[in-house]
Amino acid sequence: MALLGLLLLGSGCMEQVRASSRSKLTEKQSKVVLAGTADDAARRLTELFSRRKFPLADRQVRKDGASLYLFKGQRSELTTVSGYRYGVSADTYTVGSAFYARLTPQTDGTTQVELFGKPTLDGHVVCGDQDPAWVPRCEEEVLAGGTWNGLDLMTGREEAETIRGMLVEMELESSGGPGSRVVTAESDEPAKPSCVASELPEWRTSNALEKKRLLEKCRVPAPEEGVRAVESL
Repeated sequence: MALLGLLLLGSGCMEQVRASSRSKLTEKQSKVVLAGTADDAARRLTELFSRRKFPLADRQVRKDGASLYLFKGQRSELTTVSGYRYGVSADTYTVGSAFYARLTPQTDGTTQVELFGKPTLDGHVVCGDQDPAWVPRCEEEVLAGGTWNGLDLMTGREEAETIRGMLVEMELESSGGPGSRVVTAESDEPAKPSCVASELPEWRTSNALEKKRLLEKCRVPAPEEGVRAVESL
């Protein structure tokens, strides 16, 4: 088991940096269902994350049949200058992001995707208070003082905006092929029938066989009207 690191940044009153995308996006807002297999979904996610400078870094297969993908990348470099009695010293840190994607195959041939993002410091994933059980243990506990100039980059906002942007992009493209968005996973409402058979004009004059056909016709779920807008941050 890897040892948990501890890093102190800046001076003054110290506070833990324990941010993640959950500070802006709920679990339901971070889920999506994609058409096709888990491999189709993984290829689509790799394309979208790579476009945002977060390449694929790791892949794990879980015992429950799900796959866990890790995407990591750098966002900026920060230099902290500290003054001492006999001079000054400067330390440079790299701030980035890590994104976890849990892909779970569904019985209908689609794949459910759960997304979660956290800041990184020098490539190490910081600890958090809202980590899902499927996210690996954090690598570094970060304590930062008010004098450190990187706190605004480690709030979880950037990770949430990246996830939100990807979901919106998938909604807009909606090609219908493998890896395309099917429906937001937060929707748990039952599918609405396309019609009510007894309210159709031909119902009154139909025989038993024709009424059976009308009932079967109306059982087909009605198509969705547009796409659901992602809630603003």
